Amino acid sequence: MSDIRMVIGGLFLIYGVILIVAGLVGAAVNLWTGLAMAVFGGAFVIWARVKRV
Repeated sequence: MSDIRMVIGGLFLIYGVILIVAGLVGAAVNLWTGLAMAVFGGAFVIWARVKRV
């Protein structure tokens, strides 16, 4: 886990899931922002897994 893409992707994924949960409870902007962050974080993690340095 020394690749910075994995760290950045993991953080975006965690924060995205937190915002998705907050969006389901409250404001819809949290839901959409959380979904975007989760997709972005997932893309980073997949990118780090597929193309190793």
